[in-house]
Order: sequence, then C-alpha cells, then structure tokens
Amino acid sequence: MASFVSLPSNVEAERVVLGSCLIDPTAAELALASLQTKDFSGADERNPLIFEAIVKLYENDMPIDPQTVINMLVNLKYEKASGGNAYIYELINGVINPDNVEFYINMVQEQSLLRELLLKTDEIQKKYAKGVANIGEFIVHSNDEISQIAQKRNVKHMQTAAEVAKIVDENIAKSIENDRGMLGVSTGYRKLDQYTHGWQKGDMIILAARPSVGKTALGMNLAFNAAQRDKVPVAFFSLEMSAPKIMERLIASRCYVSNDKIQTGRLSSQDRVKVAAAIKEISQTKIFFDDTPNSRLGDIVAKAQRLKNSHPDLGLIVIDYLGRIRYFDKADASARQQEVSYISGELKTLARTLNVPVLVLCQLNRNAESNDNKVPSLSNLRESGSIEQDADIVMLMYREDYYTALGQTAKSKSWAKDKGPEANAPKPPLSEAEREKNGDLSEVKVNVAKNRNGQVGTVTLFFQKAFSRFDDPSPEYEARIASEEEG
Repeated sequence: MASFVSLPSNVEAERVVLGSCLIDPTAAELALASLQTKDFSGADERNPLIFEAIVKLYENDMPIDPQTVINMLVNLKYEKASGGNAYIYELINGVINPDNVEFYINMVQEQSLLRELLLKTDEIQKKYAKGVANIGEFIVHSNDEISQIAQKRNVKHMQTAAEVAKIVDENIAKSIENDRGMLGVSTGYRKLDQYTHGWQKGDMIILAARPSVGKTALGMNLAFNAAQRDKVPVAFFSLEMSAPKIMERLIASRCYVSNDKIQTGRLSSQDRVKVAAAIKEISQTKIFFDDTPNSRLGDIVAKAQRLKNSHPDLGLIVIDYLGRIRYFDKADASARQQEVSYISGELKTLARTLNVPVLVLCQLNRNAESNDNKVPSLSNLRESGSIEQDADIVMLMYREDYYTALGQTAKSKSWAKDKGPEANAPKPPLSEAEREKNGDLSEVKVNVAKNRNGQVGTVTLFFQKAFSRFDDPSPEYEARIASEEEG
C-alpha cells in the first residue's frame, strides 16, 4: 500500500485550519464540527497530533488557546513529536484571516475523502488479486463501498434562517402560481393529493398491502400519473414482474381493455384501436423500466444515480418491492430484519441524495389478517420497524372484497363499515358481460397512516381489477361515504 506521504494531502490548508483554531474560538467550533483527527493527512505528522489535542480540550470542556493546547500536548506525551512551542507559534503566524477557515476546512475534507477513496480502491484490487468467486457480487459490493465514500462529500454549507425562509417563501409563491396548492409531483388522485400535497422531493413513501390487493397496480398508476401529468421522467424498478407484463397492465389501464384479452390476443377490431391509442399515449411519457429480478441494493442505487445524471428533472422513483431487494451476499433469515433496516435507511438516503421522491412498495405481514376487522396498521409492516421510522409517508391498502373472495368476513369499524343486514346479505354474482363492463370493480381504502409533513386519513379509490386501473370516486360518492361513516 502507498505510504501516507505519497497519498494526496494539502499540508498548508491543514496548517491554516490549526492556526485559526488556536486564535479564534469560532474557527475552532467550525473545525471540530466538520473534521476528525483522521482527516489530517500525516504528510506532516505534527498536524494530526495537534488537532487531537484540540479535540481532547473540547471533549473536556476546556478553553482552546495556544497555551492550553501546549499543555494538552505535554499531557498526551506529544510535546516533542508535535513540534512543541515553536511549531504552535509558527501555525499562529501563518494565519492571515481566521474568518476564511471554512474554505480551508473544505480543502482538508476533500483531500481526506480522496485519500479514503484511493485506499479503498487499493483494497478492492487486493481482494481481486486473491480471487473472486462471484464477479457480479464483487462489483456490487465494490460499487457500494465507493458510493458510501462519495456520499460523505458534503459541500453544502449551513444555511442562515433568512436563506431558508426565502426558499419557503419562493415555494409558497410557486404553489399559488400553479393553482394546485402543492409543489410536489401529483399522485393523480384528488384526495390523496390533498393529504400528501404531491410527492415531495427527498421523501421516502411506503405503499403497503397484503399480496394480490393491488399494490403493484396502484404503484404503476402512480408512476404513469406522475409521468403524464407533470411531464417528469419516472424510474420503475420491478423486481418481481417483467417489464412487458407491467406494460400490458399499463396498456389495459389506459384503454379499458382487460389484461386477459391483451395477454391472449383475443382483441376485437375496436379493442385493437384502443390498444394502439394507449401504446401511443404511454410511449410519449418518460417512464424507464428495470426488471432485474432480486436486484441488489447497490444496483438500484447506481442505476437511479445514473438516470438522475442523464435526466436531472427525474420526478419519481418507484420500487416494486422492498421484500425482493438484497444487500447481504447470502440470504439469512435470522439477519433479514437487520438487512431490511439497512435497505430502508439507504433508500431514504437515496431519496435525500438525489432529491427525488422514492415510492417503495412493501408487503404487510399475516398478522393483518388475524385482526377482526382485517384492517392493517403500521405494526403490520413486514420484517422491520425501521421501515416506519425511515418513511416520510406510509400508506396502507385495504380491499374488503379481497377477504370476502376468500370466504372471510371483514368486521371493520371504520374503513369497511357495517351498513346493516341488507348490505351484508349475499349478492347475486354479476354476469360475465356486467363484470367485463365495469372491469370487475372494487372499492379500495388507502389509509395514509403516517405523514410526516401533512394530515393522516383514509382515501377511497375505485379499482377496476380487470384493467389494473385506479380512479377517484365521484365527489357525490365520497360525500355519501363520509355521511355514512359519521352516522
């Protein structure tokens, strides 16, 4: 491995930082908040020793000045190695204006990260030299380790209250100007937009449901709505279903031709016209699909970063679904909770780093079905409590007919309210023509159970299962449901 001297460093910047700390308490506070002893290169071995003494003084709530630093160096047995009094006063005399210390702190940070990166690449090369059993996993791990170093680079300075207030004022002005009452990317659903104010940049949103309730269909509809209504690029990671299968559903949702007909090719001439029009409409959007099964976390992060670089206006990332993402080399049930916690945190970091909303689909555990009312809660999020903690918004889907189709009764107190014996009486099955006409219609409740920056509550959507399409109910229908629930 290369020696410290041969690695990149900026000794002069280190000296200015140390000298500024010795004569200006504000400069010392800035340096201590931004740097660690390891950030000083060792190209001049005295510099990390002196900064370590400054850190010790700070940790012991002692004043930082030339004399206290010299005393601490003596206590640490560093007096000779650090250059003693002569070097301390050389550092002080080398500072022209301590007010510029932030500029030099950034230089020291940049050199430290560059050294860390070079050392990591050297380590990766040595691992490769010993032999690689799985090239794919080796590449993913290496990329992940390098990405973690790159994410440490933070060139953004602290903002004053005036600067932050100006940003908020500009956001309010934009909301008024666009007459939508929100700055985020539209969900495409009236009431859901009222709760969320649209998908906000940097947010991680969880959409959770039991299998076959319709979370993939809703995620697909949300992706299309963002791409079509807000004209923004959208990334759709499908870890369970192929891109063509997702596209078949999307086409069905746009042209009201059943998935079954599209998949089997049993299309009338009128159906073919509708399908062609839907394909044209979808082709005009900027939706990017990745259908790599069981993707590694590092792959998803790298692909999302690449797409953001090529499309800076990337408006939404959809991941279907969390349970299929892997980080560890080997599947280990005992470590799955730890793995999910890490993945959840990294997806939140991805949203913040790219400044893009990330919608993550997630399965609810079986405990939701053991509830008398079958209505899921935040505690039913599968595998890790970190999901709820990391998410800015959590939406839980409930569909009563999912349970009635299984011969189960949902005794809901709120979402699927008991409307009396007539409503609960068995209904005659729809004819095939009736079922086809309404797309096998179903009422779905979406509970916004957590909303870090807004209200929580329940949204009703109509799900036409045959078309994989979600729509808003009419205002009249919403008013009737609201009055029934109040009653």
